[in-house]
Amino acid sequence: MSKKYEINLLQPELLPKSPLLTLSRVIKLWIVVFVISIGAGIYGQLQLTNIQNQNKLLNVDKSRKLVLQEELTAKVASHRTDPLLNAQLETLKTLIANKKILYTNLTDRSKTYVAGFAQAMSELAKIHHKDISLQHISISHDNISFTGIARTPNAVPTWMAEFKNAYLLSGKLFKHFELSESKQGYTKFFVSSNQPAQERQ
Repeated sequence: MSKKYEINLLQPELLPKSPLLTLSRVIKLWIVVFVISIGAGIYGQLQLTNIQNQNKLLNVDKSRKLVLQEELTAKVASHRTDPLLNAQLETLKTLIANKKILYTNLTDRSKTYVAGFAQAMSELAKIHHKDISLQHISISHDNISFTGIARTPNAVPTWMAEFKNAYLLSGKLFKHFELSESKQGYTKFFVSSNQPAQERQ
């Protein structure tokens, strides 16, 4: 039997190295990059379309709110009153209130100050008594008082009896009546429709 011996003289380091970039690898790489680019483009386009749609909706909503704001502003402006008219209204209210008070006072015969001091003097002059000399007259709202001197004590009641013929004094109730004698022998008198403060306490 014969033996066959083989010797490999081609060492591994002497073998040619395979190239890193081959045509098939480059084509595959370009296909992958192309697919990724297409996918990224489609995704980006979808996102852009979605954002544009949301933007349109927001713009429409904004437009509606602006229109509503303008309408509400117009309504508020139409309901605002002119400051000048407000001032005139307040003036009229004040005048009406004053006239009501004046009318109430003018129609209330119990208030002696309504007719005025001049009328009171005229009426007192008409009912003048020769034995009565008035020194002080006070007319304040519903109170009226007289201070004076009489020659005789009986002259005061006689003079007061004539009050029924005077508009201001007719029906007036005099709650305080005071008589005293002066050093000269005359009669001092004080007549008032209200009681003095010291007597009311």
